[in-house]
Amino acid sequence: MNDIVENKATMELDKYTDLIIKLDEANDKIKEMEKLSRELKITADQAKPEPKFTFGSLFRDNNNINEKAIIGFASFFMMVAFGITDLVTGYWGQDLPISDTIYTSFVVVTLGSFGIAEAGKAFGK
Repeated sequence: MNDIVENKATMELDKYTDLIIKLDEANDKIKEMEKLSRELKITADQAKPEPKFTFGSLFRDNNNINEKAIIGFASFFMMVAFGITDLVTGYWGQDLPISDTIYTSFVVVTLGSFGIAEAGKAFGK
């Protein structure tokens, strides 16, 4: 009788050990699948195409475009265009009358736009 109980206990222990081993293997597979899932998610996020720039996206609230920098660049470009035109006409011996008010306005817009854009970066907006 004692021998039968001992055999039954040994069989139960073997079954329990087999279940623990299977559970451990299943946990290892779950961890491996989770790791693979995270890697695939990162790859999928990286594979998304960059949105194309459209003129209409400038006017949306949700965009990645810094409108202040665009205005500042346009104003800076106009200042450079005024300067180059003044140099070329001066080289040809002609005087190009440029209103100081207009030129000063472009300077203020350029400095203001780039200053506001940088302040926005500094304050995290």
